Amino acid sequence: MKFMVCYDGSDEAKEALKVAQNHASTWNAKLEVVNTIVRMEPLKHSQVKKAEEKLDKEVQDLLGGDDPPYETQLLLTDLTPGEQLVKFAQEDKIDQIFLGIIKKSKVGKLLFGSTAQYVILHAPCPVVTVQK
Repeated sequence: MKFMVCYDGSDEAKEALKVAQNHASTWNAKLEVVNTIVRMEPLKHSQVKKAEEKLDKEVQDLLGGDDPPYETQLLLTDLTPGEQLVKFAQEDKIDQIFLGIIKKSKVGKLLFGSTAQYVILHAPCPVVTVQK
């Protein structure tokens, strides 16, 4: 099994990673921890490398080892983050997605957050939303 964690470094994403770690251990699944960078203009290689290293370090510190097995993915895209995350889940045959969300006011609930809303509505598999 493969579980995907949508990770942006927020407290909610960190909580989603912890929940995914527990589920992956129970189900003997591999974690794909994914972050996206939208290319509005050309990116320097050093910027990409720095972002990859930051992602690797944060995830390693949070998971505290290689159990369950995991990989980090930094996706460079011209699509919106939501579109890219759904596309990755489809192409990588992800079985479940973990996504941290922020509790919103009534008006905020209407908008919900474009990335989270897009992933929830278009994901090819179940989505677990996690609040901090």
